Order: sequence, then structure tokens, then C-alpha cells
Amino acid sequence: MSLTNGAFTLIKGGQLLDGTGAPPIVDGAVLFKDGKIVAVGNDKDILPSDGAPVDTFNFPEKTIMPGMVDCHTHHNGFGDGRSGDSIGEIEDDILTIKSAKNARTSLFSGVTTIRENGPKNVTMMKLRDAVNQGLAIAPRMVLCGRPIAIIGGHMGYFGGEVTGPVESLALSRQLIKEGVDYFKITATGGSTATSFPLRPSFSQKELDAVTNEAKNYGLLTATHCLSMEGIDNSLNAGVDMIIHCNFDNEKGESKFNEKLAEKIAKKGAYVNPTLHVGRARLWSLAEGNNPSLGGGEKRTYDETKQVLDKKRLSSAIRSDRKDILEARLDAAKLGLENKLDHCRRMIDMGLKVITGSDSSWGDYSLGNTFHETELLVESGYSNYEGLKSVTINAAMALGLGDTAGSIEKGKSADFAILKSNPLDDIKNLSSVEEVFLMGQHIDRGSDESNKTYSQIKPAQF
Repeated sequence: MSLTNGAFTLIKGGQLLDGTGAPPIVDGAVLFKDGKIVAVGNDKDILPSDGAPVDTFNFPEKTIMPGMVDCHTHHNGFGDGRSGDSIGEIEDDILTIKSAKNARTSLFSGVTTIRENGPKNVTMMKLRDAVNQGLAIAPRMVLCGRPIAIIGGHMGYFGGEVTGPVESLALSRQLIKEGVDYFKITATGGSTATSFPLRPSFSQKELDAVTNEAKNYGLLTATHCLSMEGIDNSLNAGVDMIIHCNFDNEKGESKFNEKLAEKIAKKGAYVNPTLHVGRARLWSLAEGNNPSLGGGEKRTYDETKQVLDKKRLSSAIRSDRKDILEARLDAAKLGLENKLDHCRRMIDMGLKVITGSDSSWGDYSLGNTFHETELLVESGYSNYEGLKSVTINAAMALGLGDTAGSIEKGKSADFAILKSNPLDDIKNLSSVEEVFLMGQHIDRGSDESNKTYSQIKPAQF
């Protein structure tokens, strides 16, 4: 292939996965210039014109794939079991610095695009300013700024509390002024101590005020939904993505609702089920960790196994601390089973289910986006479909389908170089060895430093 003169970069690998679902390209290669992809194909067919300078990276027996796209991150968070409420108590300057560190962790793990789902105040805006000034490195960031919440509602401590349609509209316009890329709305309560997960947080008029303003400015919207009523209200308001998508009624009963799922499909909304955040909680409890009770509570492996092997579920949380831990473990196990079943049903119905990790929230640490994709495959996706859920489909959900998510001519040169092929085993998404972002080769440091983002499952799972 003859190309115009100029400085090019050529990456070669054992195979190339372009992210579209097309078959792998054996001895694949991608050529790019000025951060944009110029050509993709077999390495024998891709050559710059005679005399054009080219920097070549050769990764024999490795897999080239698009940089991963995580539709749901919290770079203000800890991921060590502490509640999100505690984030609100930390000074904004510290959270900005923390977010910079966390962003490196995401990038080093092969995630080249993130959508931040609710930082405190303008902390992530400040990080983006720092990146633009060359003071920090981070994945491409799609930012909502402060999440829109009711007074005392989920994540209201991040600075976006409103009451009524007028205040909802006013905050929307303020967020636009601050430079947000989309709106995040907490349509129900959540893990916040003062919120109510099973009840809608906003009236229909309040939701409509936000979504109508988003449409006026060409912005997407996403809603945090832990109940069916919250999902239904969000769909009526025309939101673009349902986060969590819990099929729970006002009594706390979790039962898949096919009619509501059909409405999601008809509206064309994306679904981000956040599966691994529940499994991470289960893993933590199985190890005996119970930070919300003050920490320090540990089970032996044998004690943990005895709990996991039990077929019953605790009917109530009793006063004894050991029994509380056991009950929480049982509840986490049941909750994960329900989520996986509901996700399986949504996939079977053809809903647009994509990867969004919800890290680092609760026990889910950053750098482990691949865990979410693993569970989508467990729920019914093929390895090909799982790969698309964390690449091209996720990019399309963010309105970035023309920029990121696949290795195609004209798109951003965002790549992850993997030791092993995820089409053989989706868990191989964790085998990232090299990362390129917008054509820049990212220095990931030593293997020892990269261990800081690896979340290891307990031996009994």
C-alpha cells in the first residue's frame, strides 16, 4: 500500500482484533500518523511509501486490540470497601490528585477511554485541565461533572443537589457552563446513607427538565436506577443509558420484568448492569472483610467455605456480628445471582448491554474493567460480543463511535497489546502488556508497579 510521505508509526502483532467483530487478522498490523489510523491489515500489505520515516513496534505472538472503553468509572473513589459517602468528606484538591493517580491505573490496564459517572464538584474537570496542559496522563475522559441529585439523595454530597424542575434546569445549565460532556442523574437512591434505593428520587417533571436541556445542547444522559419505577421514569424522560438497571419493586423484591425490558429495547437505551461491583463485594465478604462494621473481622478459609457451601439464605440480619457478616455474604450472593440472571435475559432479548465497571466504588478497585466484561460473557455474550461490549459498542454508547472503540482508518490510534487472545478466553483482557493512546506509547513502568491494579479473586471462587 503506497502512502504519502511523512512520519508514520507501524505496530505489528501475531494477530489483530479490530473490535468490530470481524475475524482476527493473522500477522496483523496498524499504521498511524499524527494520532490517527492510516491503514489496517496484514503486515506485508501495509508499508509507507519509499523514503517515508517509520517507527516500528513489533509484538510477535501478541494480540493487538482497540483500547478498552469503560462507560462507568469513579476516579475519586477508593475501591477498598469504604462507602462513597466518605469521599464527600475529602478536600477537592486532594481528590483531584487522587483522581490523577487513579487515571494512570486505568490507562495502564488498557482502558483508553472512560466515562466518569459522578465526581465531587469540578475535580475531574481540573484533572482534564492538567492533562491538556501536559501535567498528567489519563485516558480520554467523558465527564458529567457533579451528578444531579435530590437533597439528601444518592451522591448529593458531590455538590449537585436540587429540588423542583426550576432548580434541576438551573443546575443543568450551570453544568453546561462548567464544560460537561453529558448529564448523570440519580433517578433513585443508592448506597448513600440518606437515600432510598427503591423509590424514585425525581418527579417526572424534574427528569424532563434535565433531559430536555440535554437535548437542546446535544448532550447524552444517563440515570442511576435501582428500581423499576426509576427505570420507567427515566425511559419516559428519554434518557440514553440506564445504569445498574435493577428490576426491584418498592418492596425490595427482585424479579425480571419482561415488559419493562421491552420498553428499554423500544426506546433504544443502552444498559450498564454493573455486575462485578456486586461480585467484588461478595469476594470481600468471603474473605471476612467487613469495613462497614469497622473492619478487622476475618474468617478462615474453612469458615468462609462453610458459609458459601450453605444452600439456604439468611432470612434476617441478627444482632451478632458474625451473623451479620454471614447474612451480608448470603445477600451479596443472592444479589449477584439475580443480576446475572436478569442480564442474561436482557442479552437474550437483544438489549444493548455494554461494559461499565463502576470502579472504584465499594470493593471494586480501578484497573479491573475486564472483570465486568467477563461477567457479561458469563451472562450469555460470546467472546466476540464481550469484546465489542468493551470496545466499539461502549464507544457508540458514549457518542464516540467515530473516534474510538475499533481499529479502523481515520479513528484515534488507541490500542492495547495483550499477551493472550481474549477470543480464546475473555479473561485474557487482563493480560495487557503495552498501551497506546492517541498514537502515544504509554510507559507503564515495571511489572511490579502494575500489580497495584490487579484485583485477585479469592481462592475459593
